[in-house]
Order: sequence, then structure tokens, then C-alpha cells
Amino acid sequence: MKFIITGATSFIGAELTRFALSMGDEVIAVCRKDSAGISKLGEHPNLRIVYSELSEYANLSGQIEKGQVFINLAWEGTGHSGRNLTDIQQDNIAHSLEAIKVAAGTGCALFVEAGSQAEYGTVLERISEKTSCHPFSEYGKAKLAVKEQGSKIANALGLKYLHLRIFSLFGEEDHPWTLVMSCLKKMVNNEPIDLSPCTQNWNFLYVKDAVKQIYLLCQYALRNSGYKAEVFNIASKDTRILKAFVDEMYSLAQSKSELNFGAIAPTNVVSLDPDVSKTEAATGFISQYVFKDIVNHIIRNYKQQ
Repeated sequence: MKFIITGATSFIGAELTRFALSMGDEVIAVCRKDSAGISKLGEHPNLRIVYSELSEYANLSGQIEKGQVFINLAWEGTGHSGRNLTDIQQDNIAHSLEAIKVAAGTGCALFVEAGSQAEYGTVLERISEKTSCHPFSEYGKAKLAVKEQGSKIANALGLKYLHLRIFSLFGEEDHPWTLVMSCLKKMVNNEPIDLSPCTQNWNFLYVKDAVKQIYLLCQYALRNSGYKAEVFNIASKDTRILKAFVDEMYSLAQSKSELNFGAIAPTNVVSLDPDVSKTEAATGFISQYVFKDIVNHIIRNYKQQ
């Protein structure tokens, strides 16, 4: 396959780029000129880097030769401070819809959009792709808007459309402020940790498993002649009460940190219990890595720093 990947230096993007190259595919990685993560992509004869800001996507068609799969991972305002900034999220919608037109202009057969579990909102039962979406954040609303508008635009342009509802990923290169990374760093240093009550369901998927799911879904969409537009959950089968994950990390780190459950009162409590049966049926795969093994690796990394 020949991939065009925007946001190629992001947490998911860099891992997906490396995986596609390892499979013998070609990748055109679309990055910002000032991206600090370009070095994560390394050098490869099948890798070409194209520089572009999100606002410049309309000019991409003239810089990119024919592709096959366009995967849009670029998105601003993904952190806590930006998720409810309406202007940023509305801009993201416009940039994503422009990317679909670029995909069509470069001859791609499939457009893939990185959606989010935030599209579902607060759901206390098992979450399937048929679950009604009631997002409360501007981020979730924007992701849902791209799905609703983007699938129609893609269909009109003759593109297949794949919308990924990505749940909670983790891995060694994740942002330091995420729950896994921030907790493990403090646990290794025996620092006190303020937490929410952590009584809701949660689900973690290792990023390497996530990109393999995405890759296999691309193959699935391309080889099925009747495929037009579908949504797939990207998650694992390992759903537990969030406190169980925290307790396991604490035990693996052999930490003496004080865990202050309930010290943080979240505005909106999100519960994650994803149904991945549709993804498994399409790909024959969900995961090969175990939470504790990756956590142990992250702990070793922190101890060596």
C-alpha cells in the first residue's frame, strides 16, 4: 500500500509510519516544519516527508503524487486546555474536510479519519459502534462532525471512508501528562499522587496494537468492493475498574507513593467499556501485548533516566 499520513510525528502517527514501512509499504509523511518529532520517523527509502501546516492542506495536492490510503491524524487542541476551545475545534473540522478533498485529488481509494471515544460522551454500559453519540466536549463534537460530514463528502468524491473511534492508548512515547506516564514517573520516585476516585470502567490499548488494528482495517476496507463508510472502535479487551490499573502499576513499580484517591473531582466522569467485536471480525486481531509487560518497560525507562 501507499500511505499519506498527516500528523505523522504524533504519538500514533510515528508508530503507524514505522509499522507501515516495516511491512514494505510506502509512506508520505505530512509534518509541520517545526515538528520536534521528525527524528522519530528515522530514515527509510520508502519514506518521504512533506511539510505543511493544517491551514495549508489545500496546497498538498501539488506536492504529493498518487497515493492509495490517506490517514488523517493531524489535529490541534487535543490536550486538556484545548478540548473545549470552540474556535480551534471548528478549524479542525475545516482542515479535516479539506484533507478528504486532497485525498481524492491524489487518487486515493480510502480516507481514514482518527475519531475518538469522546464522540460517545458519557456512556455507562458497553460501547459499540451502534451506541448513540452525545459528546459533551467541543473536541468530541468536532470529531463527530467530521464523521457525519466527511463520510458524505468522501462518498460524493468516490472515496471509501473509515472512521476510527480511538479509546485510551498508552506507550513509551506517550505524553508525560497522561495518567499512565505521570503516575509511573511519580511512583518510581515515591512521590504522592492525587487521583480521581477511579471507580469507573477503563480500557487501555498499547499503541503498537492500535496501529496494527488500523493497518488491518485499511486492508479490510480496500479489499471489500461493497465497502463505503464504516466506524470501528480501536480498543482492547482489557476493561477493568480504573483503580485496578493504578493498583497494578503501583505494585509493579514497588512504589511507596501515597495514592490520594478522590483528591481530584472531575467535571465529567467518562466510563470506557468498548465492544471491539466488529474490529476483531474485520481484522482477526485485537492485541498481542499485555498491559503489565509494557508498564514494566516504562518503569525500567524511568529508572534509567
